[in-house]
Amino acid sequence: MNRKKVTSTDVAKRAGVSQATVSMVLNQKYNVSFSRETIKKVEQAAKELGYTNEKKPRASRIRMRGTIFVVCPNFTNPYYFSLIQGIEKTAQKNKFDVFLCNTRRDYQTEEKYLKKIEKLNPSGVIYTFAPTFPESLQNVSKKIPVVLIGEKDVVSGIDTVELNSEKMGRMLAEYLLGLGHRKVGFISTPLTERQSARRARIKGFCETFAEAGCSDGVYVRSLPKEMDIMFQEIDMEYRTGYELTLELIQQVPQITAIAGTNDMVALGIRDALLKEKYRIPEDISVIGCDNLLFSGLRGIDLTTVEHYVSKKGEDACEILIQEMGEQKAKNNSSVENMVHHIEYEPRLVVRGSSSYPKLK
Repeated sequence: MNRKKVTSTDVAKRAGVSQATVSMVLNQKYNVSFSRETIKKVEQAAKELGYTNEKKPRASRIRMRGTIFVVCPNFTNPYYFSLIQGIEKTAQKNKFDVFLCNTRRDYQTEEKYLKKIEKLNPSGVIYTFAPTFPESLQNVSKKIPVVLIGEKDVVSGIDTVELNSEKMGRMLAEYLLGLGHRKVGFISTPLTERQSARRARIKGFCETFAEAGCSDGVYVRSLPKEMDIMFQEIDMEYRTGYELTLELIQQVPQITAIAGTNDMVALGIRDALLKEKYRIPEDISVIGCDNLLFSGLRGIDLTTVEHYVSKKGEDACEILIQEMGEQKAKNNSSVENMVHHIEYEPRLVVRGSSSYPKLK
């Protein structure tokens, strides 16, 4: 039989003193005075009972070596799966595991993950969107290598694989203007402050039309800002395109083209137009952004912007692994910090969903 472990309470009973006295005597707390007799009784009782007050060594700080945390705002858009695929490809090649954190666009969940990341201390972190708490992410980056995949200049001092969404918006606008479209729509998911990529895309689109003297011909529709945290359902972006398109064509029947802030929204735009018996592109052209896999499928044939999503995931992981090596070197010498920035030149992919406006 296993012998019952002797406790300080057992020692107190044997010595005829309180448990607090035993604790202070055996831990040599000298801020309280005890008589020699009391000290002797406690020490003798402890010896007779075989009691030891040796403390267990404190657990060293958790270190999830070989693990990369990837923080995403949702898994409802294939865009993020493309990023993750690129990240995992490079991580696996370099023998790193990938741990996915889905914030569901919830502020508290994102903040909780940031705190857990600090505590769990992984080898590195890849953030796939503009952080709600940039200062917290900067603090994490002082202890753990961090790479951001996001809009230009969102967080300073962090390695970034950059999106230039304003340039993408301009590219879409220039294409439509070149075809002769002068009354166009732009449909987006909520335009909150933290959605810098969405806002930049619309800014570039609208400014290009304004520079061409056609600012009155752009009709922007987006969901209310408070709906941003509601984007949990897998079809929310699709439904945004679908429902706002039905409203737009009722309000502006003479419109000749509609752009979606991404391909998922554009797919909703497409289906809403087909439901209302519009021909694409003969009656209304449809364009998107991201060049997801389904965008080029027969029957969809979506004109969109390619900005190499999967490749960005690969590059982010490559930079992170490089940063891990630089951090080791910095710990062993006086190597200065380096901040890496990579930006791809977006490319317009013209397909069958867009054409010249119908002659009236």
